Amino acid sequence: MHVRDCGVFVVGYAEYLSEGMDIPSVGFETEYHRMRYMALLWNYGLQKAKKGYVSDNDHPPRPRTKNVSLPNETGIVSIQ
Repeated sequence: MHVRDCGVFVVGYAEYLSEGMDIPSVGFETEYHRMRYMALLWNYGLQKAKKGYVSDNDHPPRPRTKNVSLPNETGIVSIQ
């Protein structure tokens, strides 16, 4: 079974959109982008390790709300 990894395309697409650049329909250099993103993530990991970070922040996780309140029937709108 052949599995395709589309992660580099998703990241590239997001970068093109966030930078306001035209998205190429052909000629997307997969290996260049894969190496570039790998280097950025590697550098980010090294910087975190040098500073002693274990996660993005040192705050304890917040408790999650388990109850979800539903609106009463007056807040429900029916579109027909």
